[in-house]
Amino acid sequence: MSERFSWESLRPWPAYAVAASVPISLAATNVFKAVLLVFALSLLLGAVAGRRRLEPLQGRRTLVVIALMLGALAMSLGYTSATLSQGAHDWVKYSKLLAIPLLLLVLPTRRHALIALGVYACAQLFVVASSYLLSVNVPLPWVYKTVVERTSEGAVFSSYLDQSIMTVGLGALAWHLRHEIPGRHGTKIGVAIALLCAGNVLFLLPGRSGHVALLAVLTMSLLWALPGRLRPAALAAPLLLVAAMLWLPTEFRDRAAAVVSEAQAYQRGDVKPTSSGLRLTYWRRSVEAFAERPILGHGVGSWNTEFRRLEGTHLRSEVQNLRNPHQEYLMWAVQLGAVGVALFLALLAALAHDASRFTPPVREAAWSLVVIFAAVCMFNSMLYDALIGDYFCILFGLLLAAGSAPQIPQARPA
Repeated sequence: MSERFSWESLRPWPAYAVAASVPISLAATNVFKAVLLVFALSLLLGAVAGRRRLEPLQGRRTLVVIALMLGALAMSLGYTSATLSQGAHDWVKYSKLLAIPLLLLVLPTRRHALIALGVYACAQLFVVASSYLLSVNVPLPWVYKTVVERTSEGAVFSSYLDQSIMTVGLGALAWHLRHEIPGRHGTKIGVAIALLCAGNVLFLLPGRSGHVALLAVLTMSLLWALPGRLRPAALAAPLLLVAAMLWLPTEFRDRAAAVVSEAQAYQRGDVKPTSSGLRLTYWRRSVEAFAERPILGHGVGSWNTEFRRLEGTHLRSEVQNLRNPHQEYLMWAVQLGAVGVALFLALLAALAHDASRFTPPVREAAWSLVVIFAAVCMFNSMLYDALIGDYFCILFGLLLAAGSAPQIPQARPA
């Protein structure tokens, strides 16, 4: 076996490993991210030593924005209101964005990227199947946590929040890439997976963010699938689905009713802590902190410091160590002000722009994931959070590679 053959054979395996681990284990994902970093640095150093251009990284607006985001966060360490250790800790959390260029480096061809997406899909489908089995009380030896520890009967390895969003992501990928699934029945398999994912999120997982993500994906899919004269129906369909879910005895109806009642209680001044009431408090304090330093913000890692200061004597002991406002846009607003919000919006725009040059299936899959990300960041600090933040960075990296990596050259006939 030649040295070149062995290296090229091993090169994409860290990508396969992180793709397989992200739906199942954060610890394993972190280990394989370290392996990914080593492989990518080896490729980078080899290219520099050989004075070769890094073609996978050329012409990507997303990579430019990532560099600007991490650079701005690093510069804000000079004025952050948090301690230096807190600021550095939060910068490291955002460094998960580097998974995107690292994956582009280790995946040499479109085929390797599609294999990595397939590996992820199999792992996530295993989670979805396990969720269905748990719902009918089938004991699973690989699920060792109790229902309370798993936060929901339908949750398997992660929280219902993370699992519901990742399951919607799998459904979107299965639908848009259904024609890429090999075999005579590949398209039907893709459709079936998409339906299984939708049912799992609607009926077994209580995550409201997952429901929002599902509605966003449904709307986008219908807009692309229907001819021009029928596209208004794409906007009506999600509304009809919401009406049906509010009428049927589902987790969606229960959680929607809870949001309304908790928001009303918060508006009346009810001090009893509720999920929605606490979140509204986080958002209000974030807006106040942003208003104090609207241009450059308070620096990386500063959200907790500013929240505690603004809460003052109203600070609850159970949230005094909270590190984010459960809203990614406000998180960037507090840390980097208007500059931070602009950078985060630029990331969304850059991802959409880079995907605009792809073939329709990969382009629509990538755009769907951008829409999911943009939507759920309205209610959670997705990029800041562990696991789900890794999930989005890994999937973005895989989709960018699948859309723009070269095909494997065909051998010329002798």
